[in-house]
Amino acid sequence: MVELDELLSVIENPIRRRILEALAREPHYPLQLSKELGISQQAVMKHLKVLEQYNLVRSYQEKSDLGGPRRKQFYPALNFTIVVDVGPNLFSAELYSRETPGEQLHQGELSERVNIEERVMELRRRVASIDERLDELHRQREELLQEKDSVLDEAGRLTERLDNYQLRRILYEFISRPELDLQAIARELRVRDDMVIDMLNKWLNREVN
Repeated sequence: MVELDELLSVIENPIRRRILEALAREPHYPLQLSKELGISQQAVMKHLKVLEQYNLVRSYQEKSDLGGPRRKQFYPALNFTIVVDVGPNLFSAELYSRETPGEQLHQGELSERVNIEERVMELRRRVASIDERLDELHRQREELLQEKDSVLDEAGRLTERLDNYQLRRILYEFISRPELDLQAIARELRVRDDMVIDMLNKWLNREVN
């Protein structure tokens, strides 16, 4: 799996994003992409090489419909979501990968009994329904992020009273990253495990006493 920093460095290029957008619609060969994007085929091949290097696209050989030599078709090969949250008391950048449900290069012909017009409208309605549900999930997520931002604001105000900078860092990480154990917190902050454990034990025991 591509790391987040690598992935961001690849897709920050707008032409590569346009290539991925075109390939998400259907497989393309380089000449098609060159015409659609209005750039040289050489430039397209350069970007496709980078995308292939990071396993964002794959290719297969297909016969030319004009009887010419076989041509290489490209298609997207990685399912992922990048989520970046930024706020006064919040910053996180996460990469989530999703399973690819098999390579969908050859899906066969639609049954002749399928009413194309009806099916198109049905698919459009399904996409609209999915988008509505995604919008609702986004709304709920925004509410939770506002709540989390408020909690982290309090955490920041609580820890800023302390004179020890290292202790402030450790306590803030301890509050804001409950999924991490003490050893993981030490790795995140690049300090010794025993320093994290010792500081937390002393401070928390002092608070209890």
